[in-house]
Amino acid sequence: MGTQWIEANGARFRYEFRPRGAGTLVLVHEMGGRLESFDGLTTSLGEQWSILRYDQRGAGQSDRIIGSLSIDTAAADLAGVLDGLEIAGPVIVVGAALGASVAIRFAAKWPARAAALVLLAPSTGLIADNEAATIEKIEILEKSAQEGTVALASNGTRLSDPASSAATWRMLIGLDLTADLAGLSCPVLVAAGTKDTFRPPAHVAEVAARIPGAQSLVLDTGHVMAIETPDLVAATIATFLNNAGFVPGSPVPAGVSTSAGRVSG
Repeated sequence: MGTQWIEANGARFRYEFRPRGAGTLVLVHEMGGRLESFDGLTTSLGEQWSILRYDQRGAGQSDRIIGSLSIDTAAADLAGVLDGLEIAGPVIVVGAALGASVAIRFAAKWPARAAALVLLAPSTGLIADNEAATIEKIEILEKSAQEGTVALASNGTRLSDPASSAATWRMLIGLDLTADLAGLSCPVLVAAGTKDTFRPPAHVAEVAARIPGAQSLVLDTGHVMAIETPDLVAATIATFLNNAGFVPGSPVPAGVSTSAGRVSG
């Protein structure tokens, strides 16, 4: 099944859903990414799990961001997509970089809907030393949006909507997930990359330390690890889920029962 579109939480999202059973993995991409960021994971993980991935608001082919963006809106987008697809049971959310922040807020707001979290190089706020450079980047993006000129991402690719990129960066500046992290109650895996210069292992370890019972790993990879080393990441996720007692086809660990109601966007 190819990509499709769905209306959720007041916006239109491009998504791909490959059902394989009751257990669903939701893949939430990084800033500047799109659902294709997880192409390498779906090949192996999709053999045993249902896989849902989507372009976040302001990314890929989903609707652009109008005005500002909050982490609550991004989390409600995820809940709305699940509702629209009638996926009411708890899901395992895999979030990359800023996508990990979306996963965290989603699990904090609707704990009954999050069976487990996998946080890949989580971007849970702005590193203090990067604030000046980030503000300069935002100003360039906003100027590009006003003038209609071309703006480039850090990897040199052209940004389709610099205004959405600027709004996403502004959200990161004011992001504070301290309470969310402390309140997480589901199994959580936090993975850092040895070659990650954006969110180095020491920074990621600080995030993991704030989550009760979280498992923390350092992998031989970079920041966008789902793209750079998909086989390694897929194997890591599979091992974590297996050790946590999850069985493909079941959304919760073996022997555990739970219930979750639908959430309106």
